[in-house]
Amino acid sequence: MLNKVRLASAGLLIRGLVILVAGWATASEHHTWVVDPGTGTISAAVASASAGDTIQLEEGTFFDTVFVGQLDAHGNPMPKSLTIKGEGDETVIKPPAITTNNPCNSPGSVEGICVTGQLDAQGNPVVSNPVHDVTISDLRTTGFSDSGVIGFNTSDLEVRNVRSDHNGGYGIARFVSKHTVFEDNWTSFNGEAGLYMGDSPHADSVATHNQSDHNGFGIFMRDSTELTATDNTVWGNCIGILAINSGHGAPGDLPAGNYRIAENDVHGNDAACPASPDGAPATSGIGIALVAVHDTEVVDNSVNDNKPSGPSIASGGIVMISNQVGPPTDNVVTDNHAEDNQPADIFSDGTGTGNKLRGNHCDTFVPASLDACGG
Repeated sequence: MLNKVRLASAGLLIRGLVILVAGWATASEHHTWVVDPGTGTISAAVASASAGDTIQLEEGTFFDTVFVGQLDAHGNPMPKSLTIKGEGDETVIKPPAITTNNPCNSPGSVEGICVTGQLDAQGNPVVSNPVHDVTISDLRTTGFSDSGVIGFNTSDLEVRNVRSDHNGGYGIARFVSKHTVFEDNWTSFNGEAGLYMGDSPHADSVATHNQSDHNGFGIFMRDSTELTATDNTVWGNCIGILAINSGHGAPGDLPAGNYRIAENDVHGNDAACPASPDGAPATSGIGIALVAVHDTEVVDNSVNDNKPSGPSIASGGIVMISNQVGPPTDNVVTDNHAEDNQPADIFSDGTGTGNKLRGNHCDTFVPASLDACGG
């Protein structure tokens, strides 16, 4: 196997050099590394590339777990800005038979593509030195025990036109990051969530025009501020879109809120997720959930046919509840089309202050005093 890896890596380097010569490039200019399928070939290209280069993946199956970064003299991860681009769904990345030494992996937890800025010796993010301007696009990650694509301590991370499915953790995720764009991706059959954006005050990040189905949660927005989910289609999850303040965010975190959830198609989220050993409650049949967040807008969404198939802390089309952190406050839920959800199109546990649930096109709401439907 080592001979195959070396041969693939050598071929990759030659192809990169041909591009340099043909383009009359200098050492200071960015260039493209064309990578053939094989075992470890993407990691070899990333290790050889310079910041700002592009890793172009050909069609075929790659067996790799890819660390997008570099190590300092003490072995701690440091930023390395790259673009990794495939040829669409026919460029497939799967776990290698033998897990390579990768700072993002741990025993029993293997990542597909892991993008990270500087981390200290304890693995904590050095937020003053994130990795900037990494783009992952036009490929598929599948079968990883943790996440298909994951970012940690990033700025301006873009993940576009990626299919990420059948991973044990997240399909596509990023933590402690700002200015993220998740666009035109398809995430399905992932254990925790299809798309995750979390642990980021002043995140200024958006998930848009994605499809997310048959995950635990379709789109998971946690312990952050200034996140947007718009024009996504989510179905077949335990919760379609979850916005939550769990109280366990990044260092310097703000109370979670200031989210915008708008113009999404959220339907048929009827899977059942049991309660977890860490205390997370059972969930099922929830379209959009606001849990202990503040100043969040839920507007112009289509939320239909969300029905529980198992136990759940609450169920319904749009659900607003408190948790151990506190109640939801100053949220606005209006102009949504919500029909055929059970037990109600809009549900509130009645906690919190300043919440406005009015003017929705729906039939049922709980409690009866809520008056969330109609003008």
